[in-house]
Parts: sequence; C-alpha cells; structure tokens
Amino acid sequence: MRLWKLLAGAGMMAMAAVTHAQERAPDPALADTTADAGSADIVVTAQRRSESIQRVPVSLTAVTADTLRAQQINDLTQLTRAAPTLQIGGDSTFAVRGVGTISFSGTIDSSVALAIDDVNYARPILNSAKFMDLERVEVLNGPQGLLFGKNASAGLLNIVTARPKLGQFSSVSEVELSSRETPGADRIAPGLIGRQTLNIPLGSIAALRINALYGYEEPPISFVGTVPAGVRDDINRRSYQVKGKLLIEPNDAWSIYAIGDYNKLTGTGGLFNPSYRRLATGSNNLAPLTAVGITASPANFLFAGEGGYYRDIDTGGAQVSVTHTLDSGIEISNLAAWRYYGQSQQLDIDGTAQNAASLNRAVGRYDQYSDELRVALPAGNRLTGQVGLYAFKSTLDYDTALGGNNYLPTFVARGFPFCVGATAVAGARPPTCSVSNALFLGSDRVYTLDTESLAGFGQLTYALTDALKLIAGGRVTRDTIDIDLTQGRFRYFVPLGGPSVRIVQDYANTNFSWKLGAQYQATPAIMAYGFYGRGYKGPGFNDQAPNAAASLVVRPEISNTGEFGVKSSFLDRRLTVNVSLFTTKFSDFQVQSFDIVSQSFIVQNAAKVRSRGIETTIGLRPIEGLAINASGALLSSKFSSFPGAQCYPTQATRGCSATVRVFDAAGLTLPVSPKFTSTVQIGYDLPVSGDVVPFIGGDWYHRSSINYAINRSPATGLGAIDLFGMTAGVRVGDNLRFSLFCKNCTNRFVPTSLSTDAGDATSTPNKLTNLQTFNLDSVRTIGTALRFGF
Repeated sequence: MRLWKLLAGAGMMAMAAVTHAQERAPDPALADTTADAGSADIVVTAQRRSESIQRVPVSLTAVTADTLRAQQINDLTQLTRAAPTLQIGGDSTFAVRGVGTISFSGTIDSSVALAIDDVNYARPILNSAKFMDLERVEVLNGPQGLLFGKNASAGLLNIVTARPKLGQFSSVSEVELSSRETPGADRIAPGLIGRQTLNIPLGSIAALRINALYGYEEPPISFVGTVPAGVRDDINRRSYQVKGKLLIEPNDAWSIYAIGDYNKLTGTGGLFNPSYRRLATGSNNLAPLTAVGITASPANFLFAGEGGYYRDIDTGGAQVSVTHTLDSGIEISNLAAWRYYGQSQQLDIDGTAQNAASLNRAVGRYDQYSDELRVALPAGNRLTGQVGLYAFKSTLDYDTALGGNNYLPTFVARGFPFCVGATAVAGARPPTCSVSNALFLGSDRVYTLDTESLAGFGQLTYALTDALKLIAGGRVTRDTIDIDLTQGRFRYFVPLGGPSVRIVQDYANTNFSWKLGAQYQATPAIMAYGFYGRGYKGPGFNDQAPNAAASLVVRPEISNTGEFGVKSSFLDRRLTVNVSLFTTKFSDFQVQSFDIVSQSFIVQNAAKVRSRGIETTIGLRPIEGLAINASGALLSSKFSSFPGAQCYPTQATRGCSATVRVFDAAGLTLPVSPKFTSTVQIGYDLPVSGDVVPFIGGDWYHRSSINYAINRSPATGLGAIDLFGMTAGVRVGDNLRFSLFCKNCTNRFVPTSLSTDAGDATSTPNKLTNLQTFNLDSVRTIGTALRFGF
C-alpha cells in the first residue's frame, strides 16, 4: 500500500472523529501535549516513592508518555533517541554510561536492569514487547540495585504503566501507519501499530484497565532469492499483546493492585538479519554472494538464505501488590510476581543462499518468581525511607545448536572424509564412511540453569535541618546458582565450542552493597546532592565448556560509584538546569569475546573498567505552548585492564600476531561507548482560540563515533551520526490527536551493530570480513498517527 493512501485514509478517520470529539467532555486521563511541560513538573519513582524529579538525588532521564508519542518511540530499542546516556548494542542489549553486558548468553544477567511496575525482569528477552499505556520510562544512571530487585550494576530502565482510575470510564484508540525505505529493493515496507485502552469502573472502590496491541512491521532489509519448499522464512515482525490491570481500594488504608499480561512476538526483521558490510580479499563468501547479486557495502540491505528464518517469543506473567497504610503513615506492601518467556528460533547465520552455517536453532523456556516485602516510612518525617526483604527464583531450560557444511555441495559433504549424513558402515575403511556426521562443522548444547537470590535491604534519609539530609542504605544479597550442561551430543567433522561432555556445577556468593550520601536544598529551586556507593551484579555461568575440566563460573561484577549533582530551576520553573558528574570503577567486569582456539564465545571476569563523565539536562518554556528539552552526556568509559581480549583477524598491533591471539585492552574505549551524545526535543502548540490546536515538533539526536568491538577493529567502527525527526498535526481538546511524522528524516543508514564474520576469521589465513545489522529506525520512516478517546 502506497504511503499517500495510508495518509489519506487516516486523514478521513480524523475528520470523521472531530465533531464527535468536540461533543465529549475532556477526560484528564486523555490529556496530551506535543512536548513535556518541563522537567520541574515530572513526578518519578526513582527511589520507589513518588516525588518531583528535581528533588531526587539521582541522575536520571524521565521520558514521559507525551514524548514517547511525539517521537513515535514504540519500544526500548528506540528509546536511545530521547535518553543520551542509553545505548543499544547487539542482540538488543543495553549500556548506560558506556557500560553494559557484553554478552548474549542467556546464563548471564544484564548490567542494565529492567523493572516494569516495580518488578525486576531478570532476562533481556523479557523486554521484547512494545510500549502500551505508559506513564513514563525512567533511565536511571549508575548502580540502582539497592532498591530495585537484583543486578543493576550499571543502570536501570524503570518503566511505569498507567494505573486504573477509579470512578471513570474511558477509551483510548491509537493507530500508527508508517512506511520505511528499503535500499536496494523495489518495494515499500509498511507498518501498522494499533492500540486500545479501556478503563472500566467496578463500583466506587475498584477499576479495571484493559490494554491490547497489534503490530505489523516490515523491516528495511530485504531477502534475496527463493526459500526452499518447507522452509519457514518469517522476517516481518508481528506483535500480539494484551494486559489487564485491576485496582481495588476499599478505603484509604488498603490497596490491591493486580496485573496480568500475555505477549506473542514473531519475525526476525530488524533483529537477526545481518548483511555483509565489507568483504576481505579472498573471502569465502564472495562467490555465494555474487551468485545472488549481493555486493557488500555500508548501504547493503540485502541478505539471502536457504536454512530458514523465524523467531517466536511468548512472554507474560502476573503480579499482585497489596499495600496497607497505618494510621501513623507507615506503609507496608508486598509484591509477588511471576514472569516467563518461551523462545523458538532458527537463523540462517551465513547470510547467503548456500550452506556455510545455515543452522542456528534455539528453544528455551524461562520462569522467574519473586516476592518483595517493603516497609516505607512517611515522606514528611525527619527520618524517611524504606526497608524490605526480597526473594527471587528462576529456571532456564535451553536447547541450541549451530553449524553448517562450510559451503560444501551436498554430494561432496556426504562422501569421505566429511561423511555428513552418510550411511555409516561399522569398521569400514576409506573411502566408505565408518561414521555419520550431522554437519561439517557445528556445536550443540542443552542446559538447565537454576538461580536463587535472597536479600535484605534498606535506605534511610535523615533531615539534619530543613535543608540538609543525610542518606544511607545497604543491601545484603545471597545468590545461589547451579547448571547442568550437556554439549556435543551430535557428531561433526569439525566440532566447535569444546568436547562432548556433561558438566554439573554450582556456585554461591554473599554480597553487601551500600550507599552513603547527602542532599542540600540551598533554595526552594536549587538542590545539590552527592553520594558514594557500591553496586553489584550476581554471578553466572558460561553456557559452553572449552574443555572437559573447565570451570563455567562467571564471578559477580562489582561497581563503585561517586556522583555529585545539582538540580535547579529558574524563572518561575520555566527553566530547569540539571548537571551531574560521576566516576565509576568496575572490577571483575563480565565480558564476552570470541575464542579462536575453541571457536566459541567465552565469558570472562578478566576486565577492570573505569567510566567517568558529565551529564546535563535543560528544560525551557520561554512562552506559552513552546517547550524545549535538551540533554547531553560527555563520557569516557575505558578498560583499565583486560589481558584476555581477543585480537581481531589480521591484527598486528598490541602484540597480536599469527601465533598470539590475545592482548591487554587497557586504555581502549568500551564497545558502544560514544564520547558525546545529545538529544534535543522541541514542541510548539500554536496560539489559537478554541479546542482545535495545531502543533509542530522536532527532535535531533547526535552521537559521536563508536566501535562495536572490544578490540577496536577498523571494520567495526562507525562514525558520528545525526538523526532528525519531525511531527505536525492537530489536537482537538483532550480527545483527539492527529499527526504526520518522520523519523530519521534525512535517511541516514545507521546499523545497530557491526560484527566480524566468524567463517573468514577462522579460515587460513585469517580474513577480516564484517557484517552489519539494521533495525526499524536504521532508515527513514514516514507515517501518520491517530489517537482518539472519550
């Protein structure tokens, strides 16, 4: 469907709804503006209680529902355009202040934690669902595990959804229609996201809020060639989501809040379809790519395959929070939650129409259970804060295999000496096969990972004077993990990743993390704060063994952070200026790299990291209807030491050679760690009388150059980027919003990751070929959005 048809259809829908919308009384729940009114008016829960962002002694970026809507930000991978301290890496991993988990193993927790409605989501794949019915997303910089469950040594993404509203019936319908560029292909990539929210009162003491979402998005990357019969090729992304939220408040003392949701997500587009960016001289991939008309380049959005592409993710769960407020104002609450995901995927990872490494299959099931008991003191007392107990248990069952025939024709692979799928004859001599191999090269593993975590925590604030407050907190955590791993169940001519072996291991660790600080309210509009504290990320395991005697244990990651900041507002809160300075040292940093000897990815505790920088946020409302918000982060995030870093193919610096394949990465900048990042958002409601208000808005995202590899390979570096977005439309009261928008308006091709091709890297001699992955925002997107409520 052509874009003008989408726009015309949405325009007719908007015109038909205008009269109806003007007849409806506005609902405060439907209020909408083009941009935030200013940071001084934003209420956050960064300390597990509601308070103004200007009074919170923590560096954070709060992205409200209005900003998400104005910039058409639909999931966490797109949030970087509004939060300069947040970066996305490969496999949808995140980094804050340049530090994140450099691993895509399911047995390692993320250094940047995720909490949705106060529940910690312990695995990144749980965050796959699209945004719906949000109040805001808070990006908290630096260690946050003290108050937010487990494992937030680098930062936290705190998502807060809208709660049911008592005594109100309301409905909000949203439709987004879009069209993406598809470089190198004669087609348009359409997109559709539809959302529906109903708030239903249940008498005077209860309300039910129901959310539903359907999404269909075709990626900018295009498949070349013909998929063999019976092979599933599911690239286009679909989302089916539903959530129910029940709030019961029988009186002022009691509150019961229950949430349940289910999400089904399919399609690999924008996630796992890498294309070739640069081919080394003599690359093994040259002939297969030429055969299907693919030329490697930074503008190559074409890929091929014959092994199939699909990814099915089911996520969901339930949670119940019971809160009781005593006459003294002390609040006692208990939050019990269950989250799960199911995963089934297959990726043809060689990106060609021939079988080099066409198999990358994974099937997994994850369940986590948590319970948190908290006691919070009244906010107005001289002594405030909270103490609590936290319990967590999870189980991950995972089965995966990868490999291929290294471009050998089938009739060659079946014969001696490769014997792939051959009819084996016991005791046979060459050229008859005595064994039957599953593939020319490959690996497989199946494991069960169990995790238990118990913690006691508390953070208290004591007001020495009306202006000066002291802050102290601590958390004692006991982590116990165990793994039962079996690898190498099948035969391969060239086995990858270690020997055939079963390994059962366990590990336990007790940690004390803490925080000491102070905040000073110099004037009603200026607050200064400072603290020093220790963060913690729990232990994990490698999910494959390089040898039969290997220890799989990955020790805990520890961070020590000092931060000083000033939050201020001027001109009757029309101008806010917030500045923070920080320094963080990580020890036993958990980092993954490719081991050429075992031809597998290994997680190590070999690194020490230091991150330091300055963050600034400015909000300006110079005239009525105009809002300007700008943020910037100046960052230096480097390895202090990492003697086990892997050399890139052909590297001849830092002691690397044909026989020496590791080096010390001390002094090198971490992957996905730009020196400078900034965002600017501008929204203007035109000064007109009546309910019909035209608006315009724009946003600018700048990021300096980065490198996606630990070893700073010249093939994985990306220069500075500038991305621009625009929106314009009309709002009718609080009930109708219609807009036209573009994202990445200048059509800058921006990959979300760059990587080295393992096939060429392990060939003789080593060759440096690299791949790129594009997501939905990697090209220009033009569309229209309609929001209608009553």
